[in-house]
Amino acid sequence: MLRRMIVASSLALAAGCQSSAGNPFARTGASTPPSADAALLFVSGSWSQTPGQPRELFAINADGSKVERLTTCATASTPCDFLQVAPSPDRNRVIAIRTIPGAAAGTSTLYFMDLSRSVETVIFQNRRVDSADYSPDGSFIIYSAPEGTQGDTDLYYSQPNGQGEQDLTSTTTFRELDPRVDPFASTAVYEGIDLSVANGASRVYLFSQTPLTSGPATGGPALPGTPYVVGGDASPALSPDGLYVVFRRLTDVGNGGLGSWDLMTVKTDGASQPTALVTGPLYRSAPDWNAKGIVYVETDASQSRSQLVLIQPDGSGRTVLHSEDSGFLMGSPRWLPGS
Repeated sequence: MLRRMIVASSLALAAGCQSSAGNPFARTGASTPPSADAALLFVSGSWSQTPGQPRELFAINADGSKVERLTTCATASTPCDFLQVAPSPDRNRVIAIRTIPGAAAGTSTLYFMDLSRSVETVIFQNRRVDSADYSPDGSFIIYSAPEGTQGDTDLYYSQPNGQGEQDLTSTTTFRELDPRVDPFASTAVYEGIDLSVANGASRVYLFSQTPLTSGPATGGPALPGTPYVVGGDASPALSPDGLYVVFRRLTDVGNGGLGSWDLMTVKTDGASQPTALVTGPLYRSAPDWNAKGIVYVETDASQSRSQLVLIQPDGSGRTVLHSEDSGFLMGSPRWLPGS
């Protein structure tokens, strides 16, 4: 269904896309595309010796070697702070959710960046975007953003330049977040929260409204500064064959405000029970999955160290690819296409 909607929108816009327009791209600080042997992207402030600095975009090989800094805008006249990144199929281009140091919580903007040319553009001016993903075939992006200026968060898709936007969910008492496109660019998974239920717990859904997890309708304590309550499921990502989803479940609100998160998998058939992969009182970031395995960032309870971790789909083969001070705020690990 998602694919049919995308094709219809693209055909309707074809004539308009033929017209020439001014170059919308602005040159930014020097950037570098990931090298041919890079396998993963992540964000971190570890370009500096001092923790707490704005995050830049990095790449790393599949064995944890050769960490590359790809961007330099943290020290620009108007500095940036990377929150999330999603690569395009050609590896040189990304969409990135960024903010600026010291900005109010929830102040985040979606950028298109061509790392090979050191140019970028804001896709949606004066609009908050919370999470986004690039389709594996490069034809569209999908993202979560408030409906209008005051509405609840919906899922949207558009062409990578922002044209042809359509609201995919258009709900009034339901919040959709963290969409991820399947490997065949035909559907998506996301997390949803029923706002009509007090203290509602998030669950994982297959587009458009098939629940894949069935946690409690009302969760436990809320994790401050987030939409999550204990028992809620978040941050889904699909397996390379599209038959399974990996996600994280909030189990405790401690850990210095980060919360403790388990990693779990579930089939996309809508009738299976989740299987726990990694458990215990640690913070675990949104995961990503490709043929090499599942990656995520893990931070210990003392918040002294963060690690980029690779595991196999059954939870075995734990390998720490990269480790750094937790104050550098490492996060958003994403497999590069072709890795």
